[in-house]
Amino acid sequence: MKFIFTFLFLLLFFCPNTRAQNVPDYVPFRSMNPAQLSAYRQSIWDTLPAAVGWVNDFEDLFTPPQEHYLEKILEHFEKATSIEISIVTVDSNMVAEDKFDDFSYRLMKIWGIGKITKSNGIVICICKDYRRICVTTDFGIDKYINESDKSRMINREFVPYFAKNDYYDGIYHGLNAMLSKINKRWAKSDDAAFLTK
Repeated sequence: MKFIFTFLFLLLFFCPNTRAQNVPDYVPFRSMNPAQLSAYRQSIWDTLPAAVGWVNDFEDLFTPPQEHYLEKILEHFEKATSIEISIVTVDSNMVAEDKFDDFSYRLMKIWGIGKITKSNGIVICICKDYRRICVTTDFGIDKYINESDKSRMINREFVPYFAKNDYYDGIYHGLNAMLSKINKRWAKSDDAAFLTK
């Protein structure tokens, strides 16, 4: 019996992680020639890095305590409403500027943000290099926030802080405005009535 446990332990310890082999290594921003950059971006597009939680800070904009606090907010919100929100920061090595919005949508779909039966996912994607933010929502979110709501929140809550290179406060205030808007409409929805039954 002891031999079996030892064998299983060694097997687990020395076997390579097959999932990690399918995911390209994220390379922090560095200079690349055009051919290298194009190939790297294509590898990221084809096989996205694995999500590590609700907050995926590839551009290193947040401190660990800030990231942890945002994770807790999003985790609590998902438990209360079933709505899944992911915050993603990317650098310009990862995606070309003209594909930034499509990249945000691809993250939502490939990572499976949102419940399948409700299509209630949101991805807040930021690129400091491009000075861009994209709030991508699945169609199940339309009853809580629409395009004009998103545009207003981006311009009033996120952008003023981002303009001062204060990305955490921008995310914090923008996220709070978004959660508040969703909560008001969610509380009156059939989804809220279903969860309270």
